[in-house]
Formats: sequence, C-alpha cells, structure tokens
Amino acid sequence: MLKLVNVSKYYSSNNVIALGLRKVNLELRMNEFVAIVGESGSGKTTLLNVICGIDTYEEGEMYVNGEETSYYTVADMENFRKKYVAFVFQNYNLIDSYTVLQNVEAPLILAGYPKKEIRSRAMDIIRRVGLEKHIHHKSTKLSGGQKQRVVIARALAKNAPIIAADEPTGNLDSASAKQIIELLQEIAKDKLVIIVTHDYEQVKDYATRKIRIFDGEIVEDVEVAPKEKKDLPKIVDTENRLSIWEHVGIAFRNLLAVPRKSILMVLIFTVFSFFVALAYGAFNASMRDFEDWGNYYFNNTSIDRVVVRKTDKTTFTAEDFAEILDIANVKLIVENDFILDYTFSYTMSTVNEWGYYDSIYTYALPAGVLDEADLYAGRMPAAADEVVIATNSLALDAYVESYLGQIMMDTTGRGWGTTSDVYVTIVGITSTASIDLPSTGYYDYVLLGEEAFDALTKYVYLAGGFAATAFEGIDNLGDPFEFLNPFSQFPLVLDEDVPLNTILVPWNTGVCDPVEESCSADGTLTVTDYYRDVVIPDFHYEVYTITDDWSLRISSATAAAILGNDVYQISVWSASDVGVDALVRRIGTIGGGLFDSKYAAFYPYDSQSAEEFARFFVIFNIISAGITLFITLAGATLITYVIFRAIINTKMHDYAIYRTIGASQKMIKLFIYLENIFTAVIAYTIVATTLIVLNLEDNFLTSIIKFYNVGTYLILFALLVLMALLISGKYCRRVFKESVQRTLKAE
Repeated sequence: MLKLVNVSKYYSSNNVIALGLRKVNLELRMNEFVAIVGESGSGKTTLLNVICGIDTYEEGEMYVNGEETSYYTVADMENFRKKYVAFVFQNYNLIDSYTVLQNVEAPLILAGYPKKEIRSRAMDIIRRVGLEKHIHHKSTKLSGGQKQRVVIARALAKNAPIIAADEPTGNLDSASAKQIIELLQEIAKDKLVIIVTHDYEQVKDYATRKIRIFDGEIVEDVEVAPKEKKDLPKIVDTENRLSIWEHVGIAFRNLLAVPRKSILMVLIFTVFSFFVALAYGAFNASMRDFEDWGNYYFNNTSIDRVVVRKTDKTTFTAEDFAEILDIANVKLIVENDFILDYTFSYTMSTVNEWGYYDSIYTYALPAGVLDEADLYAGRMPAAADEVVIATNSLALDAYVESYLGQIMMDTTGRGWGTTSDVYVTIVGITSTASIDLPSTGYYDYVLLGEEAFDALTKYVYLAGGFAATAFEGIDNLGDPFEFLNPFSQFPLVLDEDVPLNTILVPWNTGVCDPVEESCSADGTLTVTDYYRDVVIPDFHYEVYTITDDWSLRISSATAAAILGNDVYQISVWSASDVGVDALVRRIGTIGGGLFDSKYAAFYPYDSQSAEEFARFFVIFNIISAGITLFITLAGATLITYVIFRAIINTKMHDYAIYRTIGASQKMIKLFIYLENIFTAVIAYTIVATTLIVLNLEDNFLTSIIKFYNVGTYLILFALLVLMALLISGKYCRRVFKESVQRTLKAE
C-alpha cells in the first residue's frame, strides 16, 4: 500500500512561498487505474511527483508498505523509484539520441538483467506496443503517438508495480490518445496506474478511481469502478550492480549516440591538449635559453656536452675511452676539451657591402659532432684547411651567399700557429640550433676535421691552456731574470731551427731592450695547469730583433715536452639532446655506486652563472616563465571549460531521464566521468600521435617539442585526465543540484 498522511508541499522562489499541496490524505493499491484531475495549477502534477519520489514534501508522511519515507536520503528515494515506479510523461522524455530499441533496453540494462535477456525482452515489449518496424528509428523521427508508445514500452521494460503517467495524451490527437489510454488500462490489470489529466472524459470509461484536486487539496475521491485491490509487493533490495565494463559500454553508447557532440568535445579537448603541449614545450624551450648566461668555467654549455674526469685524478687510458664509447647515446669523445671553451676571431678576406672586412667570432668544435644531414648547405670538411661554420643567424641564405666557398684568414696568429695569414675554406654551413648548440650572441662555431682540430688543440693549449707559466733565471749580465706568462702574450710559432728547450721572443716583450744591450737568460721554465706542474730545467730565453715578426718561437720537440700526451679531462658528446641527464647519471655510476664511481661527470648545460646578478636574473626569468605558463594554462582551462560545459549541458535532460528509469547518482556520475575521460583519451591520442610525427622531421615546432619524452607524454596525459575529472566533478554537482522534476520541467 502507498499511503499519504497530511502531506503538504511548498515551493520557494525569490523569497516567496507558494503552496503546492495542503494536508493530503490518500491510500493507493495495486490493480487500480487512478485518474487525478483538476484545473491547471491545482496541484495534480505536484501530487503525482510526490507520490513517485521525483519531488520532495515538507510536512506529513508518505508510507510505502508501512515504511516512512520522510527520512529518505536522495539515494533512498532513487532506490524507491528504481524498484517501484515507471514514468510516462506528457513530453515523452525519451533520450532523443537513442533508437527505439535503445530507449527500451536502457531500464533493462540499469536493472542488471543478463545481457542475453535484454534484447529479447525489449523486442517482446516493443512488439506489444506495435513498434517492431521502428526499432532502429531515433525518437526524433517518430510521431507523437509513436513516441508515447515507446515511453510506455520503456515503462513496461522496467516492470515496476507503479506506472505514473503525467498528461500522457496531452500532445496527441483523439485517436492516438484513445490507443494510449487503452494500452494503459491493459497494463493496469496487475499494476497501480496513476494518470494525471485535465480531461476526465478521455479516461472515464477506463479509470477505476477519480481523484479531483483543487488549490492543492483533494476535494473529491471516488471509486467509479471498484475492483479487488492488493497491496504493493515488497521488493527486496537485491541490487544488481553493473560491472565496470557495463558502465563503459553505456558511456560508449552515449558518445556514439551523439556523434556531432562527441566529435566537438574531442575537438575541444584536442585543441586544449595541443595548446597545453605547445605551452609546456615553449616553457622548456625558454628555459633552455638561460644557458646563454654561460658558466664561470665553461663557455660551451651545449646540451649535448658532458665533461668527464676520473675521480682519482689519474689520466685516461685507451681502455677508459673504449668503456665510455660503449655507453648508449655516446657519439664521440673530445680529448683535451679545454679548446671547446676557447674563443677565436677570424676575418673574411673579402670586403663586404659596407667596405669593411667581416669578422667572425667563433668557438672550435670537432666536425664529428655534426651529421651531414644537419648541414644547411655545402659538405663536410675533407682537408685540414676546410671548415664548416655553425651560425646563430636565422638568415642562413644570406650566410650561404656571403660565406660559403669564401676564404677566411686568422688575424690573431694563435689558432693556427703562424703570424702570416692562414687561409681556410668554408665548405659547409649550418645553424647552431640544428646541432643543439647554445646561442652565444656574437659567437659562431667553426667545425674542423680531426687532424686540424688536434693541431689547433695543441696550439691553443700552449697559447692559453695554462693556469700559469714562468721563466726564472740569470740573464747574460748575471742579474736575476723573470718573465711571467710568456705564452699568453704573443702568437706562438713552431720553428724547427730553434734549439731544444729554447724560446725566442720578440724585442717588444718589455723585459729588456735589445737595442741597448743583448738580452738572454738561462734558467727554469715552469708550466702549471689544473692537473700538473711541468718543470724544464736548463731552459734558454733569448730576444730576437726581427721587427716584422711578433711571435714566440719554439721547436716541435720543446712543445712536445711541455704538452705531454696525458689526458686528464674529456668531453663526451651525446648522440641526442634527449636523455643527456640519464647519460650523465650512467657515466657517474660506472665502476661503482653513486658514491664510489670511477668517473665524475659534470653537465655544463644545467649549470648556473657564477655572477650574482646573472643568477638573480636567471631565477627571475624562471619564475616569470613559470607564472606565464600558469596564467596561459589557467586561461586555456577556463575557456575550454566554458565551451565544454555548454556542450555537455545539453545532456542534462538525458541524465534526468536516466534518474527516472532506475539510474542512481553513483551510476550517472560514473557515466559522466567515463564519457569525459574517453573524450580526453581520444584527444590525447590524436595530439600525442601528431607530436610524435612532427618530431620525426624538422619543422617550425621542432625546437618546442623535441624534448618530449615518455615522462613528458605521461604528464600531458595525466593533465588531460585531470582536466576531464575536474570538469566531470563540477558538472556532476550541477546535474544533481536540482530535483528530477525541476530539471525536466526546465527542459
């Protein structure tokens, strides 16, 4: 039995209280066909909604089989509707995106019927209402009478003891209306059918009981065709929980049922995720620019360079080189790598359009760091006097026209070991970005073949690779003589006519004036670098007076004695700018653990400038870039949410219908979450695939997305899923904010 005792209902709007029902007392039982009649606004629909649990009541008590319902929670009331009530609405309230068959199957799926029974049971019911020829038609393609038959079929599929029909014939012609009433009468043989109508004449031949409402009160309650009545069945809570895969199936069905909306949702998520991916990549790219501040010890902070020494400070052996070259991602080893941080100045031998010689400031690199595919134009160096230039300029075409094939001369006299002009041919040109070299302002890079690079290394070390050099002895007059750092002041030339352990210096050293007197000395030469002290006794110093030559001169044998063959520090060049951090860690764990390694590896790219102002500026820029990224992402998220919400708000009606046919809030929440997560996953797949394809070849996005790795893609995926969850959570709160009745009424 369903019983109402002094039930009252009030509505509040704009601080105005309106009466819906006043002190209603009523008992309803099975096998009744109850017609609730009254004028518009009298409260008949309100009474039906309270009886069926899609609206609340404020006073009195409603009993279901003797059980009070005033204490029911939202979940309890959903459970009551699920077990006891099926609805037939005036406005049909079908899920428009579903076919006839899908609309009838929906309550069967939610009720947990076995999959094998759902289709056959739905087809039997559809045949019963005469719509077997329309099972694959969407409800928008049906007539009013056909729609109402689908609604009744859906109510029958639910197999609830109470059928609640609110003006089921209000939108139908008289013939269709009669068919629907007859169908409801047939159903009422073993159920409680409650029909709200403003036209009692339409149902008087079928109703067993008439209840008239006026101004929220029952003013008439008569049995017009008494029948044997029964109590409502007591339905045990044997909830058939849907499996996660059944929830997944419904979520997919919902997406496929509205392809245009789903595609638009995927598009919105794709645009958002692509924008996030580019914003994050741009943030990483901007962070890379901070290495331009350099390092106190290393000028070349290329992302591919790893500086390595042995922890016991001994020299590298051939076995050490082989061990390091065997590590994955190692491209080559640069021995005596101090040359990488040494600058040169070269001048073009031709006059430019402004009438000046073009000067090029460069760092030296072995050509082995460059792959031929990275060349913008030209070829790799093949001879000792051939080089490739890597320039910072974006206007490479202008560089090719001006430089490629031209002759460059050395004006410092140091790098190539001669005071006369030394010419080299530029045979290739590329950009610093193409080989992952840091931007260095006015400096470019000159890449040399192996023989030329080794020769240049020796001269550079003699010219400026020492921490200190000093000659101390007795001059030819018997006085103490000292000359500090001679190698750093003048160009160095190898002259085989100079005796062993002898250095010839030009007259303008400032130490003595050979015009007035001869100047020579004998003593000891001490050369100090970061790893050793080289002491050459019986060293002879002598000034020569050739006025057109300003170089220091020593023999090759003397140079070899000073240089030696020992290698204390190397640079390892990575084959890829991705995963260099892992390479650093790998080198740092060879031969032992983290604290007992054979090698010490340092990554200049990650180092900070030693200058306080530079450090402050870098930190300031990092914070600024982070804030910019946050604001960008927040703005993108807000715009995406607003658009996305507008799309999914169109589904409010469908979710309200789900609540009338047996879906709990928990189910609907899961549907919403799954639909949005699926959308995010599809969008992520599109974006990730696009990024991977774009990353396979050089394009305008390469510098932004080249550092994306597995971890980055996982972060992007997590971000999109989080976005989907946040949207879903906020939307769920909106879905359940209003009652079912208000939601459907708003629609």
